[in-house]
Amino acid sequence: MKSSIKVLLMLFILTLGFAQPASAAEVQQANTIETSATSQITVDPDMVELSLTIRTEEKSAALAQENNAAAVTKAIDLLTNEGLTNDEIKTTNYSTYSYTKTNSDKNTENEITVYSTSSGLEVTFKELDKVGEILDKLASISEVNVNSVNYSIQDPGQYKEQVITSAIANAKQTIQYSATALGVKLDKLDSLSIDFNSNSVSPVFPRNAVAFAGSPAPQPQNPDKITISATANMSYSVEQ
Repeated sequence: MKSSIKVLLMLFILTLGFAQPASAAEVQQANTIETSATSQITVDPDMVELSLTIRTEEKSAALAQENNAAAVTKAIDLLTNEGLTNDEIKTTNYSTYSYTKTNSDKNTENEITVYSTSSGLEVTFKELDKVGEILDKLASISEVNVNSVNYSIQDPGQYKEQVITSAIANAKQTIQYSATALGVKLDKLDSLSIDFNSNSVSPVFPRNAVAFAGSPAPQPQNPDKITISATANMSYSVEQ
């Protein structure tokens, strides 16, 4: 639990024997104890998302698109053969563009036009024990690039009450300790805001980092735990 505290006390400035009056808003702000407290827990991820790009390059746009469609079908068939459903496999983008490159052949250089077609797939599933094997088999499709493997929690909200309740309790306890140390009494809650956060673990796997096809063991996966946290920002007014 992290906490920081800022105590604001009313300041009377005496000038020539006269006290300058403070407005009601200033008095309320000056007689306030503020703090923030963070509570967090770590849990094992229960779902994974693979981000894939299928890319093909040919001398014509039609051939690039045809080969891309074939590679996408091959990747989807591979995934469904591993037990994934069509609902767990989504197409995210599709594009075709051209560029020129220099082709060197027997001391001659020629510029040629290359057509590139890319399709994106997002694959989301809960069977984490299949991740390594699926990555290993995807490596057998030369057109497939694994952009990232993202581990997360399907329902982080189930931990929301736990961390928020703890953060509020820690913040209130810190304010009470401060009031006791200062010899003042708390009046009422002045403000409260909550920040809730659930991160994810997203290691990146460029093409050459994925297991080679036919490797004796699946690509090993040991994801970090997911951190779920809540921060309570609280202030109490003190009795005048």
